[in-house]
Amino acid sequence: MTSRTLVLNAIQSFLDGTRPTAFRDSKFWFVLGPNGEMLPAKAIWSLVTGIRGADFNTKDAVNGLSSLEFSVIDIRHSRPATSLDDAVVSSLKLPASERQNRLANAPKTPAKVLVVSEQFVRNPDVVAEVLLRAGKHCERCGSLAPFSRRRDGSPYLEVHHKRPLSKGGDDTVENAVALCPNCHRFEHHG
Repeated sequence: MTSRTLVLNAIQSFLDGTRPTAFRDSKFWFVLGPNGEMLPAKAIWSLVTGIRGADFNTKDAVNGLSSLEFSVIDIRHSRPATSLDDAVVSSLKLPASERQNRLANAPKTPAKVLVVSEQFVRNPDVVAEVLLRAGKHCERCGSLAPFSRRRDGSPYLEVHHKRPLSKGGDDTVENAVALCPNCHRFEHHG
């Protein structure tokens, strides 16, 4: 078995509930699993090597996982996401002179940050059924789809959940509507 396979097996064992001896929750270093899960790097390396976490340091786990081409993240270098919309609202409240001064001193190239987030794996059959039900028309305003998709010429409508998945809504045809981009934005921000 290759070392990479051992790591994948350790990740699956961890996801199935196996924990190494003397396991402690990780604070900073995480390895990304095959589906984007953030898993404690030291615990995974302990399962791979059979060595207790107290008998090696985190650097060993990070180096070992990285050498096998797994993505390892130090979350101390991540920043909380800030809403661009909220920042714009704050900027609009500033006196024009202060905003102009900030613009004059701002870097021209924006900084980059790593964003790790959870995402729902949506059912493509729900999306297909809702789009077919709507045909070419928005199910909120009744307008014709504003344009056709390049890839297949189908009418461009966006499938929206009436009760959001993040608030316990179901990924079902009954809980979804096909909306034009304007109505979709209205549902989220109106």
